[in-house]
Amino acid sequence: MQEKNSMMRPLLMTLALLAASPAAAQDWRMAPEYDVLLTTWDIAPGQLRLKSGEPVRLRFVNNSNRDLKFSAEDFFKNARLRQRDGGTVAKGAIMVPSLSTRTVVLVPKAGRYKMRGGNVAQRVAGMNGTIIVE
Repeated sequence: MQEKNSMMRPLLMTLALLAASPAAAQDWRMAPEYDVLLTTWDIAPGQLRLKSGEPVRLRFVNNSNRDLKFSAEDFFKNARLRQRDGGTVAKGAIMVPSLSTRTVVLVPKAGRYKMRGGNVAQRVAGMNGTIIVE
């Protein structure tokens, strides 16, 4: 009987560790996807609501004929990006080439964050919004 218990102990400890893993360690493929549409002068939706601590896939869609930058410096600084997406975000922004998409997967941290276009003219024209993470 003792031999059986000593064999089960490592298995039970392994199962307990797996069950206690944080949500962020879950399979990134299961993250829900949200589209963020970029045009020359707009970001849609203007308000993006996400759940704190839960992985999410953000797909930035640029349907314009010019490269566009999406900026959300504080949001990206506080989020935990999937390792392979770290190079997609530079200085709190993502450059999305014309007529293409860029996707990042991350775990957002609770807070209210500004999102905006990459240059002053776009921001003045209304390329602004808010990311709310609760």
